[in-house]
Amino acid sequence: MGEHDTVRVRLRAALRADDPWSALHALKTDRPDRLAEAAEELYRSDTDRAAFGKYLTWFLSALGEPGDTVLLRLFAEPALPADDRRDLLRTTVARGLRLPADLLRTYADDAPASDAEAVRAGHPPAPELVDAMGLSGDPSFAPRLGALLSDPAAPRGRAALALGRLGAREWTVPIAGRLSEATGLDHTAFAVALEVMGDPAAVPHLLRWLAESGEERVYDAHHALVRLTGRDPLLPERPSRAECAAAVRTVWADGRTARAPVVVGGLVVDSEARARFSVDGGAGRIRVAFDPPSPGSSWPRWDRSLTFDRKPLYRVGSSCGTCELGLRLLDWPDEEATRIAARMRGRLAALDRLDTALFLEWSPVLGELQTGHYHALLLDLPLERVTEPARSWWYRRVANRAEEDGDDSE
Repeated sequence: MGEHDTVRVRLRAALRADDPWSALHALKTDRPDRLAEAAEELYRSDTDRAAFGKYLTWFLSALGEPGDTVLLRLFAEPALPADDRRDLLRTTVARGLRLPADLLRTYADDAPASDAEAVRAGHPPAPELVDAMGLSGDPSFAPRLGALLSDPAAPRGRAALALGRLGAREWTVPIAGRLSEATGLDHTAFAVALEVMGDPAAVPHLLRWLAESGEERVYDAHHALVRLTGRDPLLPERPSRAECAAAVRTVWADGRTARAPVVVGGLVVDSEARARFSVDGGAGRIRVAFDPPSPGSSWPRWDRSLTFDRKPLYRVGSSCGTCELGLRLLDWPDEEATRIAARMRGRLAALDRLDTALFLEWSPVLGELQTGHYHALLLDLPLERVTEPARSWWYRRVANRAEEDGDDSE
């Protein structure tokens, strides 16, 4: 049996396992080029595609570049059934892949039949097609996407994000002007689209909308103003929604958008191991920022990363109150970040207490943080080097949770 046959047998075995998702996850790091080739071969079989199609598209999306190449090639096959092409389109969108504009136009006309009839009848295209247009890099889609902004039946938030990804700044003002029409996630998507666009022409409209909007929409406008102007005024710590909305309106009421000098203040040393301070007008070079919106997701803001100069260094996770916090290394910082850290390393090496002198010494570095209220803790954390996945906290937490929650199920 040749290597290709062996790979195909192993892939079939994973697909037929009691838990195909786990079996495929364990398999995907082994020769992704060969696995992508075997997955494509199975997908082109009507029988295997009917039985394993959803697993195969996910598996290809997990194989990186070899899988991406196969996904693009399969989507270009007009003979595939409509539902399978829709699944392939959703998968390529989730991967952030760029599909040729002509191929997307053909898809809109030909498949799936029900969607094509809806588009020809003037109804909006499917959300995944809207996302794909935004990823295409083709500005000719901008008028079609812009027309969706005023259609309540359309995926308006996704259309706005698609225009943002295209950098179609002629639609900045129309998006900003329609914030009052959008609610819920659509409102957030409109604000995020303006951030992605990066066009200061949105600022006057955001300031005006901030004064008129309800409490639940203030955060979106404030966040967009901070990202577009660089001005990041300090707000009260842990305010109620009403207090937060009032404070946001107050700090932007005079229309001032220029950045003010950084102020590190409010220092309170509670003990040798605990202190509090605030940063007003922080430079924000060091910040926990929302990641760019994920194509295909219904959440315009979800994952966050610790960034330096907008370069993501650690994935932090979402702000969801029920989700766990973790740090996942994404990249190494640039040399300047290393130099900034070096200014603190000597003092940290033998640090045994927090005091006022320490924070005065660190003020220039603390001013690089984003605006906010901070708690500094001096902790002695136990570290454990893990070389086997089964020994990691990621695995052990399941057992710990079951014990704490009284859940005896696997």
